[in-house]
Amino acid sequence: MASRYLEPRIERASRAELTRLQTRKLREQVRHAASASPFYRRKFRAAGVRPERIRTLADLRALPFTTKDELKDNQAAKPLWGDLLAVPFEDVLRVHMTSATTGRPLAVLDTAADWHGFYHSYARSLHAFGVRRADMVMAAFSYGPWIGYWSGFYAAQDLGCCVFPAGGLSTDQRLDALLTYPITVLGCTPSYALFLAEAAAKKGIDLARQTQVRITWHTGEPGASIPATKARIEAAFGARAYDLPGLTEIAAWGFECDARAGLTHVHEDYCYPEVLDEQDRPVGPGGRGELVFTSLYRKAMPLVRYRTRDLVQVADRKCPCGRTLLAFEGGVLARLDDMKKVRGIIVYPRRIEELVRPHADVDEFQIVFRRHEGLDDILVRIDPSPTLSSAEREKLGARLADDLRTGLGIRVTVEVGEPGTLPRFDHKARRVKDERTEVPF
Repeated sequence: MASRYLEPRIERASRAELTRLQTRKLREQVRHAASASPFYRRKFRAAGVRPERIRTLADLRALPFTTKDELKDNQAAKPLWGDLLAVPFEDVLRVHMTSATTGRPLAVLDTAADWHGFYHSYARSLHAFGVRRADMVMAAFSYGPWIGYWSGFYAAQDLGCCVFPAGGLSTDQRLDALLTYPITVLGCTPSYALFLAEAAAKKGIDLARQTQVRITWHTGEPGASIPATKARIEAAFGARAYDLPGLTEIAAWGFECDARAGLTHVHEDYCYPEVLDEQDRPVGPGGRGELVFTSLYRKAMPLVRYRTRDLVQVADRKCPCGRTLLAFEGGVLARLDDMKKVRGIIVYPRRIEELVRPHADVDEFQIVFRRHEGLDDILVRIDPSPTLSSAEREKLGARLADDLRTGLGIRVTVEVGEPGTLPRFDHKARRVKDERTEVPF
């Protein structure tokens, strides 16, 4: 029987072994960043830090944080790549872009070794889901400079899988491929998985019965770590769905495993994690805080203490799978950048999705933060199932309003529209709008 571990030496290493490996890689990265990246040379000098004094993992706390805004400002001031770049440009193999709603996206450059590290960590995640060499894999992400398509494609190849290229195909073409070819693994955003299922249903296609898909994996947004969203995807495809959190700037840093215990493991040999409270102090098992990563493998653009703005909770239990890597409860719990304040109440869009998705008759939704009659208000627009009558739609709206008021502790306006009126997404979903001109944060 094939091992559930792609690299058991790492995945089941003792804490002492992992610490030795991380310490060695950290020293190398800090020295490399200080000597080869003008960006970090300035940061370390301004912080009064001498790289040679970073000897242990605990010493990392003496180093300054890095933020995405800093990187974007640096590239804007010194186009095209900024001066974070720590290798000659001729050594760069690939360029990828982060997604961006405003302004130019952040460009992330990789050497050949960097790129191998990114997709190989991704491959370890796919293996943990149960993907094997005999599988045929479709990576149904947008084809372009975004890393999701390329890393999923290369990761499946890394495992020896037959890969069906689908980056440039339409939804109809992808459905036809799923029906025609023995595709057993599908990768896409959770929003697109639900859209694919909806498009199939309109054509009378039962994906769970008419395709061979047994595993789906989802990245780019947190939907697959939300139980109700995951359950809906699994029912539509008759498959097991897995969440794969990642950052273009860091790595495909985490993965669920086939034990399905609600834990997300971290590739600690690729990126060193810190989980910090509001005072930037490390939290212990069971504690929640912001996830901060230091890259342990990337040489073109080494990132030290990179603030992800992701909220996570450190697990205080072991996973039945036997892995010893650090794990988080439920993956990414929220994006701190998405936090909204409405009439004194903190609201995260993810929490709204957790409350909306259990309603089976909601095909799509949209969240609007607005000013209404002089007060902050949350409007949740609902795209209902076309099978509902007018009376049933009205009841759905009332049930949702009750659930949202109870779950958020604040009154929410629910608007049930006509079926099919809200946008669908084949990349990262854009379900949240903030129409307020002045907001607390």
